[in-house]
Amino acid sequence: MSLNWKNDPDLSSKSDMDYLQDLIESLTSMLHSNPEDTTLLFKRGNAYLDKGVYQEAISDYSSILAVNPEDPISLNNRGICYRCIADPENAIRDFNDAICIDPLYRDAYNNRGMALSDIEDYSNAVDDFTKAIAIDSQYWYAYNNRGMALWALGNKDAAVADYNMVRSLMGS
Repeated sequence: MSLNWKNDPDLSSKSDMDYLQDLIESLTSMLHSNPEDTTLLFKRGNAYLDKGVYQEAISDYSSILAVNPEDPISLNNRGICYRCIADPENAIRDFNDAICIDPLYRDAYNNRGMALSDIEDYSNAVDDFTKAIAIDSQYWYAYNNRGMALWALGNKDAAVADYNMVRSLMGS
């Protein structure tokens, strides 16, 4: 039996949530002396997002966007949070804004496609997943999501083709 923690993450006594909480507390402490540090706000927002504490993450991303409204990554991440709290309209707005700022932002297209799927707008979702794939032909996640949207539209042959592409890209 190896006690090398790098090869066996089960040896750690801390959970991922414990690490996230420690990170949030550390970043919050640093933000007390510099509350407008957008790098610290972004890191804490990401930790909140990873922890599933979406309103706090939205608050941090909104603070960043108040300083820099042209930050496509903060818009995208805030959109993810809105989607997670079942607010697809605000999510789609943020993804739209991120795409306007960076028309080659594949993740924003993919995420907007997911939000459109949430409201059963599968045709437009397929268009967004296709745009993400056009930007990055190796983006297996967009193929998978497009496959789900195509399936919902009843286009099962195209969906199966996308699922096969996912398997191919994943090497299985």
